[in-house]
Amino acid sequence: MTELSEPERPDLPPAQEIPIAFPTERLDQDAVRIVERLADAGFEAYLVGGCVRDLLFGLRPKDFDIATSAHPNEVRRLFRNCRIIGRRFRLAHLHFRDKIIEVATFRAGAAEPSEENGDRLIREDNVFGTAAEDAFRRDFTWNALFYDVRRQVILDFVGGVSDVERRVLRTIGDPDVRMAEDPIRILRALRLAARLGLTVDPATWNAIVERRGDILRAAAPRILEDLLRMFRGGAAAPAFDLMRASGVLEVVLPELHEHLAHSAALGRTDELEALRAALRQTDRLTHAGRALGTPVQLSVLLAGPAFAAIEAARARSPRGPAADPVPAVVELLRGLSLRIALSRKDAERVRQVLLTLDRLAPHPGRRKASTVALVRRHYFPETLDLFEIHARATGDALDETAEWRRRLAEVAPLGPVPEAGARDHGAGRGGRARSGRAGRRRGGRRRG
Repeated sequence: MTELSEPERPDLPPAQEIPIAFPTERLDQDAVRIVERLADAGFEAYLVGGCVRDLLFGLRPKDFDIATSAHPNEVRRLFRNCRIIGRRFRLAHLHFRDKIIEVATFRAGAAEPSEENGDRLIREDNVFGTAAEDAFRRDFTWNALFYDVRRQVILDFVGGVSDVERRVLRTIGDPDVRMAEDPIRILRALRLAARLGLTVDPATWNAIVERRGDILRAAAPRILEDLLRMFRGGAAAPAFDLMRASGVLEVVLPELHEHLAHSAALGRTDELEALRAALRQTDRLTHAGRALGTPVQLSVLLAGPAFAAIEAARARSPRGPAADPVPAVVELLRGLSLRIALSRKDAERVRQVLLTLDRLAPHPGRRKASTVALVRRHYFPETLDLFEIHARATGDALDETAEWRRRLAEVAPLGPVPEAGARDHGAGRGGRARSGRAGRRRGGRRRG
């Protein structure tokens, strides 16, 4: 691999000013007032990043961020609802009743790379600078656009508006350096390309492929956060295809990659197509305003590997279909939990959802569980969401889905069965938790 280096920019080019008047109703008025108060106090202040990008793409931004020449403590003196956060880079968060608006001070030129392990991962970055320096520190060209709300112009230092017009995702500067500085940018690039329907610039794509292994050097909670954002944004199917094509899937979700590779080696392409169809269904539900929780999102991805592990365990067991499927799913989730910092609560819920889904599928020789007991499980609604996704993806079991919905509505007034502890294997052991008394060792003191 070639040594990473990037030319210094002692004289940064001036911004190209592009007049554009965004519709007032698409702008967050609290963010506009923050910018105007900062400007009245003598500071530069602009809307920046994803909100400007989304406005240019004709979308309604979910969040509005602000970049300013004011330092965090200067922002705090102007706004009583301000809280300063961050160690790697100090930020001002302005708290409102239903949202937080982030105000960041312009960052200076590229920080010196860390000497730890000889890498360039940025671990501390608290040097403030100018708007031009800040623009060149950002990741992708159309994330470095500043919008002046009073003059109604975009300040473009990096050619971001042109890239929006061409619908191209391109990094600022050397893409290899940018991905090495923060490997989460790899996931972010794939997510945004999928969500916005963009073409990835060839040099940027090559850096993604070359640097994909660096993702695991990032903090595990950040990997999980960006992975979930990728699959809950309404573009899960194209994001999955980009992850496979780039090799990122093998790094982040090796369990799924190995399952699909093994299926393909056996000539079973139906596994891949079934997953794609399920992801397209999650996208349709997202666009329809249906919120799917973390357990459902992860279970869509892990259902194939989970059922393959369960079937393999049953094939090895003399009890066949009656074999306990719990250990197979627990083992599947163990490595995933460590790699992406999946919380114990979410891992447990994913396990319960996958095992309950397995119970909905008929298995010869296994006794059918009580419908009421099964439906009253606290995780059954999420299981039914997953069941419906697969039913809609295949066109099968739609009548069964409607019947389960009816049963769920019938038992809803009874409320869910109280949650048992982590030792409640719920769906994997007949749906009944062991009580404390039932779990006691026999042979204790007799009652007189």
